[in-house]
Amino acid sequence: MNCIISINWEQNSTASLFIDQKLVGCVSEERFTRVKNDERYPINAINWLLAEHNIKSIDINAFVFVSKLWGPGYILSRHYTNFTVKDYIEEQNKIWKPRLYDGKNISQIETFKDRLDLNQFPGNQFWKDTINRIKGDSGHVSSEKAKESGQEIRKQVVVNHLGINPEKIYFVDHSLAHSCYAYYTTPFIQRQSKNLILTLDAFGDNINYSASIFENNNSEIKRTIVAEGDNFIIGRLYRYITLILGLKPNEHEYKVMGLAPYCKEEYYQNLVQIFKNIQDVDGLDFVYKNKPKDMYFAIKKLLDGERFDTISGGLQAYTEYLITTWVKNLIQETGIKKISIAGGVAMNVKANMLVAKLKELDYIYIPPSPDDSSQGMGAGYAFMHLNQNIYQDSKCKKLNPYLGRSIEINKNNIINKLNDSDQIQIKDYSPSYIAELLALEKIIARCNSQEEFGARALGNRSILADPRRIQIKKIINEKVKNRDFWMPFACSVLEEYADLYFDLDTDESSYSYMTLCANTTPKGSELIQAAIHPYDETCRPQLVSKSMNPEYYRLIKKFGDLTGVYALLNTSFNLHGHPIVSTENDALDVFLKTKIDVLILGEFVLEKSITK
Repeated sequence: MNCIISINWEQNSTASLFIDQKLVGCVSEERFTRVKNDERYPINAINWLLAEHNIKSIDINAFVFVSKLWGPGYILSRHYTNFTVKDYIEEQNKIWKPRLYDGKNISQIETFKDRLDLNQFPGNQFWKDTINRIKGDSGHVSSEKAKESGQEIRKQVVVNHLGINPEKIYFVDHSLAHSCYAYYTTPFIQRQSKNLILTLDAFGDNINYSASIFENNNSEIKRTIVAEGDNFIIGRLYRYITLILGLKPNEHEYKVMGLAPYCKEEYYQNLVQIFKNIQDVDGLDFVYKNKPKDMYFAIKKLLDGERFDTISGGLQAYTEYLITTWVKNLIQETGIKKISIAGGVAMNVKANMLVAKLKELDYIYIPPSPDDSSQGMGAGYAFMHLNQNIYQDSKCKKLNPYLGRSIEINKNNIINKLNDSDQIQIKDYSPSYIAELLALEKIIARCNSQEEFGARALGNRSILADPRRIQIKKIINEKVKNRDFWMPFACSVLEEYADLYFDLDTDESSYSYMTLCANTTPKGSELIQAAIHPYDETCRPQLVSKSMNPEYYRLIKKFGDLTGVYALLNTSFNLHGHPIVSTENDALDVFLKTKIDVLILGEFVLEKSITK
């Protein structure tokens, strides 16, 4: 048995397990710790994967990290989980302004020494020794010591955890991992010849954009780089404009994207031109015309006096312009019309939709959660690619995203958790009954079977509602989600009804993971109005197949048979700002803390008889 553990240890740390070249599990640390985007070493995720598949440390053939560059500054200061918007602004003033404007070597660890978390694995003494060893270094991934010290620190942590031979620990390039994740999860039938694989990121290992041709010759898979560089602006520009707008960077970029359609083109045209004067596309590369000193202070000054919606609209339009222009140039240069994209910028579902609309394109695929949270998988695929040791399954139509923990139903545990409440009834699950409740505008939470990987709830850890009535959005927000009023929900639709509701721009298989937007048809905008963007009437659909998720498919079909609409509003089952629920207890906690009407918990249904 060949076992590979591969992980991303940074924002939303994640671990994956490959057995005999097949991906068998992937789960993020946040699902165990209940800390959103947990950046700590994913010890709980790794331990679960090993225990679930009965793997011992001695069985591990390779332990693979994504990124050759890595610094402990963000990990120790809990940059992604504990920093507020005010903290990020303080960081700009105390660290980045002196670094970029005054040439000073400012340490993240020293600057935020009062908030360092030294008690995280492998413990206080380890991290004290580490800080002493790298004293004087910035602690940031871009420092000169990042490659050498970052790899050594990570090796020591794994040895401390699993006791494996350090020679079994490997590091793969960040961009390569994104590329391999995008290519090897593309449905098999679409990658039988040549594919154009693109990555668009914020930093990476000093490469933040790349274009590669992957060619499958059966005996080997060859990768040829046709473009790459480190100066693609969008990842960092979007991050810091998010901060300038008072939102949390590295997390709330999607809110800026959601706000963008409310601004008319005539108001943001001038801003797009200003952005173009900073950077444009030249052939296969992104080139600076007037490079700003930094992406916060310089951009903030540039945007002084602009309305928030103009900024959002202009930024999104500029993003779409850069990416679509680049893709058109790549297709013209290579002649390849099948593309797949990964990297943090590929989370921009509206830009993805515009790429899909290009007449030059035949097919586009965006894998689940294409940002760094999927790099736990990307690292494993990259390692196997480098060793030409990839499992090729011609029967595998597309990636199964249900890769995490399954719930363990214990009725006694449910009863104890309810604490003898006479306001909650426990019933046996019936999809027909749930369909009836949905049609009565009840808010249904579903926690069933194996959890989906990544940021998008795909039915097994979802909150569901009737998409036909616009008022259901307000009901969901008041009862549980507290989402920003301008943000849309998503929609799960049976794949055979896709053409009724959407004008799809590529193959249906590309709409399985909520990574592409689509325009709605007149029928779609009428029948699923609660699950589309209120202004531009686009939707981020999940097309559900019977083979991928038969129980969820059956529930949607029952609702369709009852109402004539074979779709459900779908949003993630969590409290705002918290991770998606993972276990039975997580689901019960959220159910009891909110005004969700009904909880589907495996074979049981918990129904509140009185809405609090």
